[in-house]
Amino acid sequence: MSESPDTSASDGLPSLLDLPASRWREAMAEWVDAPYRADQVVDWVFRKGVYDFTEMLNLPVELRTGLAQRYSVEPPSINRSFESEDGTQRYLLGLADGLSVEAVTMPYEDRVTLCLSSQVGCRFACRFCQTGVMGLARSLTAGEIVGQVLRLRTELNAPDLPVNIVFMGQGEPLDNAESVSQAIGGLQDPSGPGLSWRRITLSTVGVVPEIKRLAELGAQRPRLAISLNASTDEVRSEIMPVNRKWPISELLAAIRSLSWRTRERVTFEYVLLAGVNDHPEDAQRLGELLRGLPAKVNLIPWNELAGLPYERPSARAIEQFRLQVLRGGLDALVRYSRGTDIAAACGQLHAAVARSG
Repeated sequence: MSESPDTSASDGLPSLLDLPASRWREAMAEWVDAPYRADQVVDWVFRKGVYDFTEMLNLPVELRTGLAQRYSVEPPSINRSFESEDGTQRYLLGLADGLSVEAVTMPYEDRVTLCLSSQVGCRFACRFCQTGVMGLARSLTAGEIVGQVLRLRTELNAPDLPVNIVFMGQGEPLDNAESVSQAIGGLQDPSGPGLSWRRITLSTVGVVPEIKRLAELGAQRPRLAISLNASTDEVRSEIMPVNRKWPISELLAAIRSLSWRTRERVTFEYVLLAGVNDHPEDAQRLGELLRGLPAKVNLIPWNELAGLPYERPSARAIEQFRLQVLRGGLDALVRYSRGTDIAAACGQLHAAVARSG
């Protein structure tokens, strides 16, 4: 983990959001007149949603001015928002360098799920994903990732509603493993959001070396979702080029090398593409591939995208595939994506490289 905030915030100031809140005392020690002042800043940022030092009214004026000259605690800004008929909201968030990235909120009765991006674009070019068409502009900093949570919670104005975090937005989280790991630590920090690992899910296409390193996070390791999407290397390599470097056998070996916690399960995401990966033989092979793992399978009917040469299977074909997977001994459910009418669903996020303004 970096020893100091990253200098990437507005006006080139270091962002304290790059550090866990429990380390803000250390970061500001040279500039504050008492350690508890840093705790007050933490309270303003993480409890009250105030990101301007000059508005932190229980700090001395001189200290407010000094902090504003040295640091930033400003999350990404909201440039545009779109609301779905199902309550899902998609946000175009502006970054300090003028690039933008997308994040999504999905409210439920008892919680809200925040779908975060980890990169501006993505370089893995999965054939069925709009984000992959963009290419990669850059990776996000830890502060920009944590900042998405702060900005979205402020926008929702529901501070007491339990939050789940899913790294399923733009980018491959394990292609930005250092910043994502720092962000995960910051999100779990008791002085900050204080989220349990159970409320954080990281989705990956299968960057095998980084999957193995996830064990180093220890108790902070989040839940895992593996974007599998095929039952053979031939098909997976065609729709997910990453498989040419790390084929299914290597990917599953890395997953099997992890230690699983009590009642923890690993999710395998399987985007159903008509005539490509939805054959009965595919469903049967899934059971064979995942046998012995604490696995569940999310079947995701493909969300149609203009210009991509795929089709969603029929409802009947989807149900037959699900039943075949169940017969193979796996827990499987169909996950119909929310927010399809505002391009907020799985694989539809694509506007990140646009300049804000």
